[in-house]
Amino acid sequence: MTAAETALERQISTTIMRGGARPEIRRLRTGMALAEQGQPGQEIFLLLDGVIAVSVDGTQLAEVGPGAILGERAVLERGLRTATLRAATDCVAAAAAADAVDMDRLRELERLHHREDAVG
Repeated sequence: MTAAETALERQISTTIMRGGARPEIRRLRTGMALAEQGQPGQEIFLLLDGVIAVSVDGTQLAEVGPGAILGERAVLERGLRTATLRAATDCVAAAAAADAVDMDRLRELERLHHREDAVG
């Protein structure tokens, strides 16, 4: 079972897909990495199709499905990816520059994701 998207993620999704610059669409086969922990990252991702596994230090923490926004922590914290995002199924994701989304909304999303960490 994958985590359901939140209302905040739906708002950010609309901004990414209908805002200013057109996002880059990335297609991943099962097992391919969308982002690697420790690598630099200044873009956020909107998962359009498929399931992404989220791992930290080699331990899978979650699986997320369509509508999930990913990668905000690297944008808001030191510029390095804090998790590995790997396709658990074939996936399609939109990659957008961090400045495509309001930073306050990204901070709010980051707080929600940290709260999930404490529960999981």
